[in-house]
Amino acid sequence: MSSVSRIDISSLDGDIRFREELGVDSLMAMEIIAYCEKELEIQLSEGELGCIETIGEFVDYVNDVFGRTHGSRET
Repeated sequence: MSSVSRIDISSLDGDIRFREELGVDSLMAMEIIAYCEKELEIQLSEGELGCIETIGEFVDYVNDVFGRTHGSRET
């Protein structure tokens, strides 16, 4: 995500809001989504993504979709 948004990953925190604090616009959001889908081989729902406001919520959602798509990786 930091490569698409050009934001230093060390400054990211789960409570940071995409739009308000990082200035992520709709085009940048689409790029982040496309990047995640390609790299993780998953399909994200635009409807569910519309409710996500923070980095932590996004990470949780992507992890959930990844787990459903590729199976859980519990050890």
